[in-house]
Amino acid sequence: MATLGNQKELRLAFGVHRAPTDAPANVVRQIESEAHALALSILSGHHKLAYIAACIGKSVSYVSRLSTGERPIPEKLVKPLCAATGTNLLSQYKALQAALEDCSTTRLVQLMRNAA
Repeated sequence: MATLGNQKELRLAFGVHRAPTDAPANVVRQIESEAHALALSILSGHHKLAYIAACIGKSVSYVSRLSTGERPIPEKLVKPLCAATGTNLLSQYKALQAALEDCSTTRLVQLMRNAA
């Protein structure tokens, strides 16, 4: 005889059953923020917020706040979000911003050395 009280909800480990794909470079260059990248990833995959939330183990309202920019996206959620949406757009955008930041810092250092 089965008991009803011992069963727990099984959450999805990964949303998509294949590796996330890279977005085209021209799309990555048009992204304005991390929230914009996440919102576009969700929209392009025709995913519901509830599905993404279940995949990463968070609430729907939290995922909504991430996608609207009300909350910053923690680094530890970038890969799970990419896996859930099926696209690496968010991680590509973060990598592009890091590269631009490094380039601008190097250039500023060179300009200051030349001015001194």
